[in-house]
Amino acid sequence: MLIWTYIHSRLDENNESTIYIYEILVKYKVAKSTMKRIVNYGYSFYGDNMVFKWFSNHLQISLLDNVGGRVVEKKRVSVKKKKVSKKNEIKLPVKPSNVYSKMIEMYDVFCEDKTGVGCKIDGMQGKSMKSIISYLKSQCKKKNSSLKDGDLDSAVLQSWTYILGNWKKLDDYNRGRIKLNEINSNMVNILLKIKEQPINKKQKERNEQITKAIHGAQSTDYSRLGK
Repeated sequence: MLIWTYIHSRLDENNESTIYIYEILVKYKVAKSTMKRIVNYGYSFYGDNMVFKWFSNHLQISLLDNVGGRVVEKKRVSVKKKKVSKKNEIKLPVKPSNVYSKMIEMYDVFCEDKTGVGCKIDGMQGKSMKSIISYLKSQCKKKNSSLKDGDLDSAVLQSWTYILGNWKKLDDYNRGRIKLNEINSNMVNILLKIKEQPINKKQKERNEQITKAIHGAQSTDYSRLGK
């Protein structure tokens, strides 16, 4: 119920929303498989009036009326919210009070997903996280110099979610380096790899064949040709 209340609270005026998976995993301490079952249960309730699609790091969801338009009634949303008392209702703050602790929580979920165990934060790892936050803040400021402190923290959290959610796009070497000091020292390359267009298997094999052919040509002795 809490998760569906949160999903309803994120719907815009067109009753559409993009929700990052790590937001709910961190807020409600549920597994990704459990979250999918909850969304599927909601689909069984709404039927054809609900459309959703899972991506690698986020969920796109919208509510429709019977003829395919957007739902404009807000009564359904308000009724859902009334079932949850204000005391127990959990809301994602628009302006996080502590961006460091929230990024550590997201990183802990990320580590458990990749390794089966949570993260281990010592002095070096904590210092590396602070350095990552400082770097992401500087980059967000470059994109939008008008960002204030609270909005800047939100932008940093979104950037961190984007990095962790697209980790599978990295090459084998960088994908295995998940310690915070390794991420911090290689942040530029990580962002570059994530933004690169992925090379499909066929193209990769062709590139390897071309490389072998070039190396073979360079190592061949042509001195006896023409004699």
